[in-house]
Parts: sequence; structure tokens; C-alpha cells
Amino acid sequence: MISVSHRLERLLGENVYLLLLAAIVGVMGGFGAVLFRWLITTFNDFFFPMGTSIEILEALPWYYKVIPPAAGGLIAGPLVYFLAREAKGHGVPEVMNAVANRGGRIRARVMVVKILASAVTIGSGGSVGREGPIVQIGSGLGSTLGQLLGFEGKRLVVMLGCGAAAGMAATFNAPIAGVFLAIEVIIGSASISIFSPLVVASVMGTIVARMMFGNEPAFLNVPEYTLVNPMIELPLYIVLGVLAGLVALSFTRGVGLLEDLWEKVPIPGWISAAVGGAIVGGIALMFPHVLGVGYESINLSLQGGGVIWVFAALVLVKILATGTSLGSGGSGGIFAPSLFLGASLGGAFGLLVEMAFPGQTAHAGAFALVGMGAVVAATTHAPITAILILFELTSNYTIILPLMFACIIATVLASRLFSPSIYTIKLLKQGVRLRGSTESELMRVTKVRRLLRPFPETMLPGTPMSQVMRKTLDGTMAHQYVVDEKDQLLGVITLRRLKVIFGETGMEDAMLVAADVMKSPVTTVSLDDTLDVAMAHLSRLDTEMIPVLNSEQRLVGSITRHDVLVFFEHEILKDGGFGMDFVPDGRPEEARFVELPEGHTVMSVKVTDFLNGRTLRELDLRATAGLNVVGIRRNTPEGVERISPEPNRKLIKGEVLLVVGDKVAIDSFTKAISM
Repeated sequence: MISVSHRLERLLGENVYLLLLAAIVGVMGGFGAVLFRWLITTFNDFFFPMGTSIEILEALPWYYKVIPPAAGGLIAGPLVYFLAREAKGHGVPEVMNAVANRGGRIRARVMVVKILASAVTIGSGGSVGREGPIVQIGSGLGSTLGQLLGFEGKRLVVMLGCGAAAGMAATFNAPIAGVFLAIEVIIGSASISIFSPLVVASVMGTIVARMMFGNEPAFLNVPEYTLVNPMIELPLYIVLGVLAGLVALSFTRGVGLLEDLWEKVPIPGWISAAVGGAIVGGIALMFPHVLGVGYESINLSLQGGGVIWVFAALVLVKILATGTSLGSGGSGGIFAPSLFLGASLGGAFGLLVEMAFPGQTAHAGAFALVGMGAVVAATTHAPITAILILFELTSNYTIILPLMFACIIATVLASRLFSPSIYTIKLLKQGVRLRGSTESELMRVTKVRRLLRPFPETMLPGTPMSQVMRKTLDGTMAHQYVVDEKDQLLGVITLRRLKVIFGETGMEDAMLVAADVMKSPVTTVSLDDTLDVAMAHLSRLDTEMIPVLNSEQRLVGSITRHDVLVFFEHEILKDGGFGMDFVPDGRPEEARFVELPEGHTVMSVKVTDFLNGRTLRELDLRATAGLNVVGIRRNTPEGVERISPEPNRKLIKGEVLLVVGDKVAIDSFTKAISM
């Protein structure tokens, strides 16, 4: 398939070829959305054969509301837990992580598990939405096609983004918002080479959806709204924007807190979704509105109906229900719950405005519509997407000015009070850095253990001065650490300290030992401290190295200023690349040579006892030594075997690593692992 892909690209040209593939991904994403919506309807009819309208649910016995979401969790939980744990939650963070740190690669299995688990969760009444799953499903389709064609890097990310745009557009009949979701949330950047394929994919996905479902917006019969009295209404929309920002902040923090709490619940992971479903069903005994995506309640608020106290209560219980559904192991999105929260907030606010200013403002539904957009914008930190999708969901342009106003106010407030969005908070807790993260954020989330030098040079406190001098002058490290028999750190010896001591006492005192010249106590950091803590110590002490202790206070290594600078060079300045260009040399497309940047070289490094049994992920040579392993080879009776450098594969003594990097760094690494 790869060779066919190359021939087609040469025949059509790169740009036309990518647009053709974008159209194919768009059709795939469109049909993926159609299949997903059909599965949701099927499961919904199975779990709720008598219907899911609020009136019907209120009239039915308690078990009709509790058992379905619990049963759905009993199905979805094991699917996610045993087959693809990336399918847990709302899906978008996993796609963002794939773009930032996996080169756009998503496992094909994730799509199957996600579509089934999410359809069961939503169909059985889980308090989640459908946009996160379809974004992950569409992204998976695009990524899988790209991998089959041999795409890597930017091309594979574009294919992933095309799938996300198509899935979102097809799910909500919103082609413009689909494009901007992919740009603003998934990829995080825009150019003509990226924008054009996304537009094609989004249009094709929308065409497929309209062929199957018709050309109707997601929310029907939304009244036309206008600004009746701008002098009164605009200040009110400012107030609504502030409230929406606070609600979005509560939603983001609340869902994150509930996910953390569920991680600590002492029950098997595969069954926790059933327990969570039962809790959601219990909430539905009083508020059946929280079951499913909640479009009926949203439509009620847009029509200006409802009761103030019910809307106000729904803001609180929806956060609880959604956090429980997601945290317990269910699968679904947060976009529809964000719309629900915004509609409930805006509905209550609008009814209060009508009471305070009768006949002087727009209908209460106008505030519900603006509240929807503002909460979505502040929750996702994607105001452009929120504005566009609200326009496309309702086909209502007249309210666009107050909608823009409130969305920006809510987003700025929420991001100032709490910088992560609901999509990034999960990744930050896992220590995952997204492309484009700021240097300060990178410092706050990266652990010292990632840059650990695990081979410190040590000596016992009774080491004679002659050996102290020899080890200090000949050692590869700037500092020598003094430890006891249990590797407990006692002090540190540096050349600077030795100069001061010998300038005062002279070198003729042969009775001195390491304990006499070491500095104690020593400033240390732990494995789980972050880089901002380590850098603060490095700067305050004006030193190049700080010892690192484990949880038992034993010396396990050190971190240096050089390590941090190399890490920043790769993560911030070069942002994920090898620092190499692959340049065609006139031979067939499959044959390429590597042009290394100035000062870099390729060398072979033997796997020593120190490396034996460890994985490339554990070593993380790119961060700790500024090196990249591009291949592994070993000798076998049949000849030389070449092995792909898989991150989780354990190295075996005698194998040879093909390493790319600065020659000085390679020599330093080779010397360190031979000690």
C-alpha cells in the first residue's frame, strides 16, 4: 500500500493527493459518526424501551432510572478496562496527547472500544456527550489510514486532524466548527497546508451526515433573538459571562476532583463504572434531566421555559453526574454537558432578567443560548470554536455579538483563575506536555526523575585524602558525594571547597579524610520534585549539580543544570524532532539519506551491564543525555538482526544501539555506562 501511495502522490502532486486523502478521511469520519449515532439510538431503545423524555421518566418507578445506567456501566467498564484504557473518559485529551507526543499515532483498537463503550454509556443514561468519542473515533480513522500509507510527522497529524474535524462536523451538522475544533483544540496551529485538508474532510463528513439525517441543526425551532435594549442587555451579558466563567471553572475542577476520587476507590476498575452508573441513576430519581446528553432540557431553556430553582439545581447536579460517569470508568464527551450547564445557567439568569426588566430585554432563551456558548468556551478554552458551533447548532446569527462578548469574558476569567482547560488538566496530572506549552508550564509538570543521572560518584566518610583528591580530580562529575553503607547522603565535596580548605590548612595534613572536608548538610531534591524546584536550588546555590534522593532518603543520582538546558533545547526549541532532515537523493522515494545538523554524529554504543534489562522509556536518553536511539542491532546465528527501537522493549547485554547526537554527549554517555 505504501508503494501505491508513493506512485499516486507522484502522479497527482503532493497537494492534490493530500486533499484526496482528506476527502476519503472525511467520508470515513462521516460514516463513523452515522454508525455511532445509530448505536446510541439502538442502545437507548434497549435500555429505555418506554422512552427517555423527562415526563415519562418522572412517572416511572425508581428502578427504571437506576438500573439502566448501572447495567450500561457493567458493560462499558470491562470493555474499557480490559481492551483499551485510552477509551476511558471523554477522549479528546488522548487525541491531543497523540498529536503532541506520539506523532499522531492512535491504536486502531481504541476506535472499536471507544465507539462501543461510549454508545453503551450514553444509551444507558450516562451523563456524558457524544462529541469526545466521535473526535477520538474520527481521529483514529484518520491516523490508521495515515499509518497504513506510511505517513509520519506532520502528515500523520493532518490525517488525524481531518478525522477529528469530519467526526465533529458530522455529529453536530457543523462543518465550520469542525474545522476550528481541529485547529484550536487538537492540532493547535494553522497554515494553508493544514487548513485546506481540514476543510475538505469537514465538508465531506457533513455531506455524509446530511445524506443520512437531513440538513437540520441540532436544536430545532430556536426563536430569533435580537438586542432589544443594548444599554440594559450588554451589562447583563457581561454578568452572564462572569457567571459562565465561574461555572466552567467549577465544572473543570469538579470533574478533575471526582476523577481523582474514583482512582482511590478500593473496588476493581472494571466494575467501578457500574457503581458510578447506579449513583447517576440515584441522582436521576430527583433530576431525571441528567440522564444522557440532555438535549430536551437544553431545548426547554432555549424556548424560555422552565423553573429558576430547577435550572439552578441542575447546574450543580450535572457537574456531579458527569464527573461520576467519567471518573468511574464510563466513556463519553464533555461538550454536551457543557452545553447543558450553560443552558441551565443562562435559563435561570434569563428568567430572573425577565422578572427584573419585564418587556425591556430579549426573551429568556437568548440568555440560555449565550450561556451555552460562554460555558463551552471557558471550559475548553476554545472561544472561536464555541462561537461558531453555537451559531451552527442553532442557525441563529442575530445573537452573535453578545455571544462573542460573553464567550471571551468567560474564557479570560476561567483561564486566569485556573490555566488548564478541561481537556488539558488530565494530561497535566499525568505529566504529559502538550506541544506549544510554555516554558514555565513545562517546568511545573516535568519531574526530576525524568532528568535523573542515575550513576553518582560517591565515597565513604573514611576515605583518605589522597583518594579524595584523586577521585575529585579524575572523576567525570563536578561533585563527589559522601554516603554511608546504606547510601544515606552525608555530605558533598567539590573542587571549589577543596581549594578553600587547602588554602587555609595546606595539603600536608595526611590525617584528613572525606568526612573532614565535606560540606554538610546538603541541599537535595526528590525524584518527584519538579524542575522548577530543582532550578530554584541550582540558581540560589550557584551550582551545577544537586543530589537526588528517593522516598527512603537514599542517594539515587543527581540532576545538573546542563541536563535541564539540553531538555529545554529539545522540548522547547526543537519541539520533538531529532534535529535531522530527511533529504531525497534522486533515488526512489523509499531510499533516503539523513543529513545531520552541525556537530552531530551517528555512533554505535554497546549495551553494558548498566543498560541490561532496562527500557529506552526508562532511560529517556533524549532528556538525560541529549541523545536519540534510532536503531538496535544484535548478532544471531543467522546474521545481524536489526530491531526497531521500541520504547518498552528491554535491552539485552551485547546488543548495539545506533545513537545520534553531539559527539561529546555520546562519549560522556559511553563512559558513564561503562563504570
